[in-house]
Amino acid sequence: MSNIYEQKYQEELTNLQDSLIDIQNMLTSMYTIKDEIWRYHPKNKNFINPIKEYDNMSFEIDKLEKKISKIELNILHLKSAN
Repeated sequence: MSNIYEQKYQEELTNLQDSLIDIQNMLTSMYTIKDEIWRYHPKNKNFINPIKEYDNMSFEIDKLEKKISKIELNILHLKSAN
């Protein structure tokens, strides 16, 4: 009989530990998001303007996409030469 109780105990303990880990991971994730949002909060003395940040990010993305295109073209050129 004690074996069944031991199994139930272990199962419940494992479930609780798994649940705790899941919640801790979720909390960590939420802190990360909260920290990221704080960058754009008006009460932050180092406030980042989201409109300017968006425009800057769009510009950087465009630059990277152009670099990727150039590299892909060079790769295609090298492959076609062989």
